[in-house]
Amino acid sequence: MNNVSITATRNFALIGHAGDGKTSLGEALLHTANATATLGRVDDGSSCLNHLPEERNGHTASVAAHVFGFDWSDHHLTLVDTPGDSNFAGAGLVALQALDGAILVVSAVDGVKAGSDKMLRIAEAAEMPALAFINGLDRERADFDAALASMADLPLTAVAVAFPVHVGNELSGIVDLSTMQFLGSDGSEGPIPDSHAEEAAKRRLELVESLAETDDTLLEKYLEDGELGDEAVRAGLVTAVRSRQLLPVFCGVATSEVGAKALLRGITEWLPSPEDRGAWKASPLTEGGSDTALPQADAPFSALVFKTIIDRYAGTLSILRVVSGTLRSEASILDATRGSKTRVGKLLLMQGEKHVDAASAGPGDVVAVTKLKDVHTGDVLTDEKNGLRLQEPEMPHGVISYAIEADANSDEDKVFASLARLVEEDPSLHLGREASTGEFLLMGMGELHIRTTVAKLKRVFEVSVNLKTPKVPYRETITRSVKHVEGKLKKQSGGKGMFGVCYLDLAPLPRGEGIQFEDAIVGGAIPRGLIPAVEKGVLESCDRGPLAGFPVVDVKVRCVDGKHHPVDSNEMAFRLAGSFGFKSGIEKARPTILEPIMNAEVCTPESHVGDIMGDISSRRGRVQTTEARGAATVIKASVPMSEMLEYASSLTSMTGGTGTFTMEFSHYDEVPAHQREKLIEAAKAAAAETTH
Repeated sequence: MNNVSITATRNFALIGHAGDGKTSLGEALLHTANATATLGRVDDGSSCLNHLPEERNGHTASVAAHVFGFDWSDHHLTLVDTPGDSNFAGAGLVALQALDGAILVVSAVDGVKAGSDKMLRIAEAAEMPALAFINGLDRERADFDAALASMADLPLTAVAVAFPVHVGNELSGIVDLSTMQFLGSDGSEGPIPDSHAEEAAKRRLELVESLAETDDTLLEKYLEDGELGDEAVRAGLVTAVRSRQLLPVFCGVATSEVGAKALLRGITEWLPSPEDRGAWKASPLTEGGSDTALPQADAPFSALVFKTIIDRYAGTLSILRVVSGTLRSEASILDATRGSKTRVGKLLLMQGEKHVDAASAGPGDVVAVTKLKDVHTGDVLTDEKNGLRLQEPEMPHGVISYAIEADANSDEDKVFASLARLVEEDPSLHLGREASTGEFLLMGMGELHIRTTVAKLKRVFEVSVNLKTPKVPYRETITRSVKHVEGKLKKQSGGKGMFGVCYLDLAPLPRGEGIQFEDAIVGGAIPRGLIPAVEKGVLESCDRGPLAGFPVVDVKVRCVDGKHHPVDSNEMAFRLAGSFGFKSGIEKARPTILEPIMNAEVCTPESHVGDIMGDISSRRGRVQTTEARGAATVIKASVPMSEMLEYASSLTSMTGGTGTFTMEFSHYDEVPAHQREKLIEAAKAAAAETTH
C-alpha cells in the first residue's frame, strides 16, 4: 500500500438489495486479484467478508459493512461490502459518504429492486461515480436483457459494457465490449466466437452511441467516422463515469468468478482516484486556514471515521478514510467533532477479520486505528495545528424501538454500559430513556437489527436483556375553557393552621405549546411571594392526568384571584391549593387523550402498493402522497405511533422483504373515542392490579 501513488488508489463500496450477491462478488474480486488463497463462499461460511458469528450462524446476509484492502495490477484497492438488508443499511449509508466509487449489484433473475434503487440514489446524492454488475447469470430464469431493462429508471443512464455468452444452457463466458474480447468462464481471453460476432457488433454500436451522446467531441468524431476506436471508447468511458453521465453495466457469475476480471479492470480504469475526485469541503480551524481538504500527501491531515469495531479484548478499532495529508502511528491528532486531542495507536490494513500492520496512510487510504480515545463513527479528525474540519457525514435514524431491561437486576449497570459501546459501533442504534414512561428504549432500523444487537450483547459482553414493545407516550389535555375554578386548602387542627385559596382559569393551547402559567392577580389577593407556590402546584399536577394518568399538556393556566391568611398562609398551603384547583379545572374542561402521530415513508415495488395502502388505512393512517422513485413507489402517510410499533415485521411479510420504511414524529392528535375508552379501562385495570 505504501508504494502505491494516490493516482493508483481506488476505494469503492459494493451496494444493492439483500440477496443479490454483493458479498459473493466481493469474494470473487478478491480471489481473482490473488488477495485470498481460496474463493470464499457465503453459503458454507467460508466467506472472509461475512466473518461475524451473526452472519455465519444461519443468517447468511451481511449485518455490518466489511472492509478489505488489497493490491491488483499496480493499484491499491479498498473494497467495502455493505449490507443490503434494510435492517442493517445504516452502515452502508455512512460508508458511502467516505468513499470514491460504488458497484451496484443487480440480480439477473429479479432485476432492480427497491434496495438497489435506494442505495444508488444515496450514492448519486453523494456525487459518487458508479459501475453496475448483473449477477447470477447461471441461475434458472436469469435474463440479462430484462435485468438491464429494469435499470432504465435508475438515476444514472445504464449502458451495457459486457454481455453473456451461452452455449446451450451453460454460460461459457462474457464479451467485454470495451475491448471486444471474449472472457471465458475458465479464465481464458480471446476473440469473440463467430456465433456471437453479430450480437457483439450490435451491442458495441449501442455503447458507442450512448457514449457519443455524453460528449460533443466524441459525437462529432462518431458522425464523421461512423465509429469510435477502442482508445476513444475507453477514454470516453472514463469521462462519462466520473462525470456520472453513464452507469456501465458488467455481468457474470460471482460464485464462479465469471466477469470478475473485467470488473476489476473497470474499477481501476474508470472509477476515480482520490486525486480525480478532488478537494473536499472543510472549515478552517485557524484564521486564514483553507476551506478545502486537498488530496495531497503533504497537505494538512484530515480523515473521516466511518466505522467503529468494538472488540471485547482488543478494544476499539476506528476505521477511517484519509482525505488529505499523511497519518502515521503515534501521531497526535485532533478530533474536530468533539474538540478533543488524541494519540494514534497502530495503523492496520483491514482484510476482513484479519489485520496487517501499516506504517502510514495517505489520501484515499482506508485503515483501522487503535486506541483513538472517545472517537466515534462519524467523527472527523485533523492535525492539532493548522487543521481543518471536514463536513460530518449524515447519520442514519432508527425506525423501530423496543423497551429494554436487564434480565437480572444485578446486571443492570453492565447491560447499559455494554449497550453504550455497541451504540458507539453502530450509528443506526440509539439508546435513550422515555421520561414519561420511565422505560429505556433501544431504537434501530428494524426488528432483526434490534434482535441481532441483543444477540451480540450476549456473545460479546455475556449479559442478557429482555425486549418488549415500548409504551406509547400518550398525553392528556383539555378541549374547552373553564373559569374561576377554586383551589382551596383549609386546615385547622390546633396551633398554626394551613390556609390558601386560588382561583384559576384554564384554556386549551395549540398542540406542542406545553403548559403556560400566567399571574393575573391584582390587588394583592395572593401575596407575590406565594404565587410561585401556586405555579409549582399546578406543574406538579401535570404529571398525571385525570383520565388514564398520562402527563397533561397544552393548557394555559391563569391565576386570577385568591385569598390568604396573614398567619396560616404559607408556600405549602398555596402549592396544594394550586394542585387542587388545577385538578378540579381539568376535570371540568372536558379532558381527552392525545396520541403521537408519525410521518411514515414506505418504499415498495409497485406490485405491493395496493396492499400497503390498504394496510395503512386499517392502521388509522392517512396516505398523503405516492410517487415513483426509480423501480419503486414511495408512499408517504401519517399514522398513529401505536399502530406502527410492530410495522417492520408486517411490511416484511407483505412485501417478502423488498419493502423498507422510515418514520419520524410529526405531532400529537386526539385519540378517537373508542380508543380513548380502551386506554382508560386499561389504566383502571392496571391501577386495580397495583393495589391488590
